[in-house]
Amino acid sequence: MPPHKPAVFPIASFIPDDRSGSGAANRGGNRGISGSRSDFRKLPLRKIPLLADAMEDTLLRLDRANSRVNFTKGQEIIRRSEQSRDVYILLSGQARVIYFSEGGKAVAFRRLDPGDIFGEFAAIDGRGRSATVEATTAATALQIPEGLFWDILRTDHLFAGSLMRHLVALLRSLTSRIVEFSTLGVKNRIHSELLRMVKSASAASGRAEITPAPTHSDFAARISTHREAVSRELSRLAKMGVIERRGRTILVKDVDQLEQLVRDSVEE
Repeated sequence: MPPHKPAVFPIASFIPDDRSGSGAANRGGNRGISGSRSDFRKLPLRKIPLLADAMEDTLLRLDRANSRVNFTKGQEIIRRSEQSRDVYILLSGQARVIYFSEGGKAVAFRRLDPGDIFGEFAAIDGRGRSATVEATTAATALQIPEGLFWDILRTDHLFAGSLMRHLVALLRSLTSRIVEFSTLGVKNRIHSELLRMVKSASAASGRAEITPAPTHSDFAARISTHREAVSRELSRLAKMGVIERRGRTILVKDVDQLEQLVRDSVEE
């Protein structure tokens, strides 16, 4: 890692719609918008979406491993290209996946929230880390040694299935966003991203609350644009009566109209 922290140039964060990768994970679960605010340190491992369907023996083995590690804000958890193989599940706090170029430029890829898994790529293919993961707040993670990770995959087909769904969801999300970047303008990408957030929130009577809403800069990072474009379009949507901004909350007042805006952009 460079000796100083360079400016970060965000690109779209490819976050799957089903963050858990487990079909059972969202049954009655906490469905946060900008990522779950759950603190899984205080909850049984069964509450972690990725482990919702795991065998009891798997949870006992993870508990016995006693591998909960704490990180301070700004601390590097894993570093790109290093040969470590441990897998992590974030229990509390937030982190970001970043990539440092040869010239020291940092590019932000995606944000990690409680319940998210990371480090699995290196454990699966045996290659170096594909990116750096850095804590953006004080955070705690469940650290799973490579050997235990593979033992669980071999013995727990339910966990293996959840992991496969997680990886497929990641791939589907990446594919969808590549299509969006290739076919939609900035305004339309904003609508699509906003609708994705709505679908992750609890909606009733055609309304939905996105809370805590991402900052304009974070929003822009998800769709490869700049914060000014996001600010302008959200202001326009507010004047149309589609949304209302309330501090760190975005109230989507007319989900049907937002869906129509997305359909119209796809049909253009």
